[in-house]
Amino acid sequence: MKNFILIISFLISAIQLTAQVQGVSAEKLGAINPSSIHIRTVEFEPALGYLWAKKTFDNDGRIVPLSPENDSITILRGLGFRFTYGFANNFEAGGTITTDLNNFSLGIKYTMLQHEKFSGAAILGTTLSNESDIVFRNTGFFGKTASLAGGFSFANKFGKRFSIDYDFQYQNLFDGSRSYADNYFIHADAGYMLKGVHLMIAGLAYQYNHFKIDREDAYLLTLNLGAAVMTGRTFILVFNFPFDLIGRNTDRFNGFTFALTITLD
Repeated sequence: MKNFILIISFLISAIQLTAQVQGVSAEKLGAINPSSIHIRTVEFEPALGYLWAKKTFDNDGRIVPLSPENDSITILRGLGFRFTYGFANNFEAGGTITTDLNNFSLGIKYTMLQHEKFSGAAILGTTLSNESDIVFRNTGFFGKTASLAGGFSFANKFGKRFSIDYDFQYQNLFDGSRSYADNYFIHADAGYMLKGVHLMIAGLAYQYNHFKIDREDAYLLTLNLGAAVMTGRTFILVFNFPFDLIGRNTDRFNGFTFALTITLD
């Protein structure tokens, strides 16, 4: 009989461990774009994800079965909602929350540079979670773990159809008053606009997790393949199919995520 391991988690991107800055807008897959939404504009985005893993990356980066029986599977699935509001020109703020109320995030974005072919922004966010495999103190509602994350996002446009978004982020994870991990994230998404309303996207997401406790460091490189469909000014559909390529001390996932972005003026 197959050993079935079920984990409930909210997934917008393919990142498997605790997410970084959330609650801000994005135009492609894993990378946060530097442009802020228009002033007094609201973005509402329900998103769902379903990932599965039958293999894991060991301490040497080799792909091995999840268990000695070679018949186990780990499933990550979940549904969440993002709300983002344009408070001022070049400034937005928002939050995300999962339907099981286990994760709540707040994020802000400030667009510092905005030119025709290049733009840049600063991003900052925090996440409170009741889901953790390392628990030093449980302080109640959203009391197991918390994080602070910050970084910069950039975009380059090469003509009318091709563009690249990329960001760099640092995150500190802590439980109670004790910090237990320094995490580093790099995302890069390339998009090509086909004739009409279809944006084809390919990207890479890399994370490195340095643990300050008795636990080996981990890293993960994920390939994201997807598309965005602009059905009009109000609705955007985003499909993503992530594939974990290389890693260490983390499970190897494949799957899909879907998000519907609704813009309200």
